[in-house]
Amino acid sequence: MKFTLEDYQRKAVDQVLLNLAKARRDYELDQEHTAVALTAPTGAGKTVIATGVLEALYLGTERWEAQPNLTVLWLTDDRSLNAQTIGKILQASGGRLDANRIRFLADTDERTLEPGYLYFVHIQALQKNSTLHAVRPDGTRSDRRTFGAWEMISNTARDRGVDFLVVWDEAHRGAGASDKERRTIARTIVDGGTTNVGTHQVAAPIVLGISATPERFNAAMTSAERVMRRVDVPAGDVRRSGLLKDRILLRTIDEVQQADNTMLALAVADLKAAGAAWRAHHEATGDRLVEPLLVVQVEPAVTQARLAEILTTIESAWPELSDMAVAHAFGDPHGPLHVGDRTVRYLPPEAISGDDRARVVLFKSALTTGWDCPRAEVLVSFQGKESYTEIAQLIGRLVRTPLARRVDSGDDRLNEVVAYLPQFNTQHVVNVVTALTEDETVETEVLIAPVLCERSSDVPAELFTLLDTLPSYTRPRASFPNRTAQLMRLAAALNEHGLVNGASGKARAWIVNQVRAADAAREDEVDAKVEDLMTLSVGTVVVGLDADITASAATVVDAATAERDLDGYYTRAMRLLPDGSAAWYYNELCDHGMDEVDAGARVAALADLGFAEVIETQAAELIKTWRNAHSSAVARLPRSTRDLIEPLWHLDGAAMQPTTVEARETYPAATEAAGRDGTDKIPTYDHHMYVIPERHKNAGRFPVDTTRSTWEAEVLARELDSDTLAGWYRNPSSGRHALAVPYEFGDKTQLMHPDFLFFHRDGDDLVLDIVDPHRHDLADTAPKWAALSRYATDHSDHVRRVLAVIRDSTGNLRALDLTAPGITEQVAGATNKELFETLFTVRGVAY
Repeated sequence: MKFTLEDYQRKAVDQVLLNLAKARRDYELDQEHTAVALTAPTGAGKTVIATGVLEALYLGTERWEAQPNLTVLWLTDDRSLNAQTIGKILQASGGRLDANRIRFLADTDERTLEPGYLYFVHIQALQKNSTLHAVRPDGTRSDRRTFGAWEMISNTARDRGVDFLVVWDEAHRGAGASDKERRTIARTIVDGGTTNVGTHQVAAPIVLGISATPERFNAAMTSAERVMRRVDVPAGDVRRSGLLKDRILLRTIDEVQQADNTMLALAVADLKAAGAAWRAHHEATGDRLVEPLLVVQVEPAVTQARLAEILTTIESAWPELSDMAVAHAFGDPHGPLHVGDRTVRYLPPEAISGDDRARVVLFKSALTTGWDCPRAEVLVSFQGKESYTEIAQLIGRLVRTPLARRVDSGDDRLNEVVAYLPQFNTQHVVNVVTALTEDETVETEVLIAPVLCERSSDVPAELFTLLDTLPSYTRPRASFPNRTAQLMRLAAALNEHGLVNGASGKARAWIVNQVRAADAAREDEVDAKVEDLMTLSVGTVVVGLDADITASAATVVDAATAERDLDGYYTRAMRLLPDGSAAWYYNELCDHGMDEVDAGARVAALADLGFAEVIETQAAELIKTWRNAHSSAVARLPRSTRDLIEPLWHLDGAAMQPTTVEARETYPAATEAAGRDGTDKIPTYDHHMYVIPERHKNAGRFPVDTTRSTWEAEVLARELDSDTLAGWYRNPSSGRHALAVPYEFGDKTQLMHPDFLFFHRDGDDLVLDIVDPHRHDLADTAPKWAALSRYATDHSDHVRRVLAVIRDSTGNLRALDLTAPGITEQVAGATNKELFETLFTVRGVAY
């Protein structure tokens, strides 16, 4: 893979491979048909996961043998989705998958599909009147083809069995398509039966369905009596990975007035600001330059006059835009769009992402499903209020991060999507928010009528330093298949930032030297293993077939192992030895004069003798050495660089890693919340570290949505009334700007985020109090508060007081000091509501 897989992606690849192996076993044993369902939310990188599966199937891994003769048929619902998917697979693979072994079914006319090839077909290509059929619906044969698409697929399924895999992309679409023929085509490929041209189709033995919403696919496979094996990617894992933007900003207007062109001009201004932010990030970090995109959804029956108005507004707001910068993706025409004396070029949906010249794209509804363009960061929709579901689906397509990771530059704009909905009143906006938040495939915060709060000048500047150095925890930002891969990533980072020149070469040399030393130390054992691999003992037993069956003694003859078999041993060694270490040592042996065949056999011998453990141990040693030598220098580097390097030298395998809260420059906050009959204004409070800027309503205050917890408002009222209060911070529910504390719940380690941080003056010092109002009837309350108590003990130099607050059965608020002696164990033992109330009565105080 060109990309380093996120931990959840690597696990998904392994689980899919395991389920496919079980499916092969079941079919070989009793002809049992299986459907493997890969369910992953928007932005999870489903195609990247699938690419990892394909690489493992075709090339093998440390765990899985290669299946070079496997034939894969990739089925989609859309021609453009095929083209986009092929591009993404080749990009993710980085050349490991051979582009010459990827074909379109339409370009093939053979009895069966070839072993080792990946074929693409879309459902429309198999409709009744398609030229891909060798047999027409009336029974006559086409003179264009010898073998039709149905024949090739059916023959392959019959002849190849488990060496034929159907991948059904966006499986929910075909399984539940409203068009009866499209639904039947997809189901016939998978389940067999009579085709739309009257031929008989053999069911595919194994199907891998990929979808964000798999219910229709699962139901279809269950009704076909297939064994279902599911692989689910948790939405929370995707968000924590940084592959999704942090938040969605919904901009609307309060009053009832025509403001379409004003909102469009504001959207263009937002696009320009995003472009400037991305250029600044590129110049500061050297990351790839992202050219953000504005997508404008026009009315379904848009007129020429309205299009001219839209284009004029865009040109007025950004006169520097070139003619190539504005494009359209209308279904009709598929070509230039003439609007008065202007010509707007056509850009198919699958080409938008890769065409950086395009900065504004007009469309109607062609971009809502299957489309992918991470650089699309601003949306304006002129669709009617009844289109809120489609709007939510479209916004869900915009939440991917352009660099496939979170951008830690301090500019929150780079991690946001902005949607302008000029024709939506507050109730319509609530409908959009509901559609987004109830959609399990979209795991991103939604802010209504957001405001960008700035650092307050009314609180001591030292508070931001205290916040920025407050100990916190984070999930490992990357996981590695082995320590050697981790070492090579660390080496690349140290070299890039000038800490170790030529670090990658030094790391490879270190591994080679350690393997050479271990090889010399076990020379006799290795030589014996090489000899064993180089010769093959062939035994012969002579059996007489007369009346009394007898057998003579066996004779054994040694024969030289064929070179092709030795190549297989070396290929296996490349899977068993971590990262590229097999190739490194092989090259070392050849460079010192060893014959290539002998070198390959020796590397294979090392793999069989378990030298992977030697390599992994020595890789960890070099990581430790570099950490001891350079940790002080790294600590003085900018936070973005520290965050890149420091996670790379953690070796303990802990579920969470130490870090510090990052004090942001600005704090995006919603000023309205979705209510029962529309949106409600969110109350604002004084003395927060970040405040609404001047020239805005409620300037100098900070909005906190307490509509779902009235006692949070009571906590704020009481804490803000303190004479010693210097300032406070509403702790976010996730992200690097939040205080996060790890806790164990079941068999998982998770992060909890206490609600409020209050900074007080204590003589000449500034001290921190953490206050966490929380329901005490929840199953995770005890482990959360026990973890918070341990955090207070471990970091007593940063924290003065930690209060857990409940509303008891009498309706009164009570507080428990989690820094009190012995309280950690007592909190951990309070496993239900009654035990908590007893504990708060005995050791707590009225709040």
